[in-house]
Amino acid sequence: MIKKFEYKSPEIENFYVENGYVTIKNIFDQNYIKNLSKYFYKEVKIREKKISDYHDICNQIMDKFESSNQYEQLIFQEKLKKLMIRFLGYDLCVLNYTALWVNTPTNKNPVLKKNEHVDAWTGTGINTVFVKVFLSDCDKFNGITVFPGTHLHGLYPVRNRTLNLPENVKLDKGINLYNCKKGDVLIWHPLLVHSTTGHSDKNTRISLTLRYSSTENEFTSQERALGYKTLSVSVGNKIKRFIGNDGLQPFRVYGGKAAIDKRLSKLYNQDYFKKVVTYKNK
Repeated sequence: MIKKFEYKSPEIENFYVENGYVTIKNIFDQNYIKNLSKYFYKEVKIREKKISDYHDICNQIMDKFESSNQYEQLIFQEKLKKLMIRFLGYDLCVLNYTALWVNTPTNKNPVLKKNEHVDAWTGTGINTVFVKVFLSDCDKFNGITVFPGTHLHGLYPVRNRTLNLPENVKLDKGINLYNCKKGDVLIWHPLLVHSTTGHSDKNTRISLTLRYSSTENEFTSQERALGYKTLSVSVGNKIKRFIGNDGLQPFRVYGGKAAIDKRLSKLYNQDYFKKVVTYKNK
């Protein structure tokens, strides 16, 4: 059986460093992931009656989802956020334009059935971490195939969106992650060679791919253009926020109260504004 890790496993980071990917189970509450899966299946069903290209369907659904409270609920899931902090540190963000993938038996669009590739080709920085959330079970025909350790070779050459290897270089056999289940999370490095295994003859696979980074990292031109949503900040940056700016001008709040704008309180200091002031009529 292909290895999966529990959320609290201390082996996760080492496995990722060595292999370039790791699969983790039991991150989400079962009712939450069940409802999220139902939501996306319903949205796909509504649109596939009128739209033939599933890539267009995915983009249309995500335009709606990413501006909703459901998206906020997803990216602030406590276990998922803490897991990414383990990988990237407390100055954590998720890039905008999360991708939805609908892999169906009838789909012909090559965007949704990718051959061997690495994501650094498409403008993702090497300090960024990919996270795929499965909203359905995989089978042996529609999973993800990974090539462990290829991230340690550096950036593979490409020609016309396809691997362009020298004659004396061959990829080892990939691993088909067919045992990924609804609610599982697959994390991979942007230099890892991977591919869509294929299409099932009867099952539809639905998944979301998010990209996480640290706000302290250097962003690529594409990542800067896409923008990001900050999920947490480190203690050093919290202190800077209390002072007020990166210039750290002396005595700015001396004699007053070090405070943060209420709208930012969730991000910088969640407990700071918990007290509710009640005004009584005299």
